[in-house]
Amino acid sequence: MILDDVFLFLKDAGVARSHAAFSTDFLGHSPRYYDYIRCSGARPSLRSLVKLAFTLTDLAKVASMLSEKVALSDCAERVIGEVYRRCR
Repeated sequence: MILDDVFLFLKDAGVARSHAAFSTDFLGHSPRYYDYIRCSGARPSLRSLVKLAFTLTDLAKVASMLSEKVALSDCAERVIGEVYRRCR
């Protein structure tokens, strides 16, 4: 699932320390939203995917290293791609 990939990247980068932080800071939902998505197999809301894409794009703009900028931009593009696929 794309959220798992993004969460692991952000956790490794030290940006999202926990599922709860990822849920609130990046997905715009309650602290247990990401856990709910993972356990239930439900798809994340389009609103949360759009918020995640915008947040990743904003982080890419302020990233200090080129490799971080590229990685964050790639994550944002993958999330936006998911939004487009779901909106067809």
